[in-house]
Amino acid sequence: MSRFLQRGAAGRNGSGFTLIEVLVGMLVAGMAAAATAVTMTASANYIGENATHVEAIGLAQEAMEDLRARRYEEITSGSGTSGGFSISWNVQPDTPEAGMKAVAVTASWTWKGKPRSYVLKTVYSKLTRS
Repeated sequence: MSRFLQRGAAGRNGSGFTLIEVLVGMLVAGMAAAATAVTMTASANYIGENATHVEAIGLAQEAMEDLRARRYEEITSGSGTSGGFSISWNVQPDTPEAGMKAVAVTASWTWKGKPRSYVLKTVYSKLTRS
């Protein structure tokens, strides 16, 4: 048998890759890398948004604790700012019943041009001694 027939019609001896195989392999690897990059970008965006949300929750809780530390008569509506956040608290006296105050603390901010907010609600009651 001649050398040509032993190696096959394409002239290959079975070792190495053809140019087409290398290009297809590079295409598959490139698609996998692009998909990974898109996923990582989206994940980084979600992490940033969640970190901002956690900060807003902390500020709202801090404002609620500040209100809780006051005497009942001193719990009134107000607002303030901290960093890029606007914190406001709305106090409704005699709600849901007389001798109680409904309090809603709202932390507001803007994330990528869109307004966001977190609201924390509770009810305080006036303690009476019997």
